[in-house]
Amino acid sequence: MNREFKRYMYIIGTICIIFLVGSIILHILPWLLIAGVVVYIVMKIVGFFREKKRKKNLNSYYRKDKDNEVYSAPVDDYTTGEIIDVEYEDVEKK
Repeated sequence: MNREFKRYMYIIGTICIIFLVGSIILHILPWLLIAGVVVYIVMKIVGFFREKKRKKNLNSYYRKDKDNEVYSAPVDDYTTGEIIDVEYEDVEKK
């Protein structure tokens, strides 16, 4: 009888703990959802301003140097070496 009583107590204890944890999670879940939405909105706003600042910095010109010459560096104008023209042949013709 003692073994069966322990077994039932463990089952009842486990069910009570699962019910208690589930109840706590269900009470906290709406607050977590609200906090998640707020964090998402804040991150979107911060990302918008960072992207706007980044685009402004990419398109701006450097300050005038000592000789009063303006140096501009467009983002798309860069080359690391000579450009090689490659001719392609159809494999199906051979």
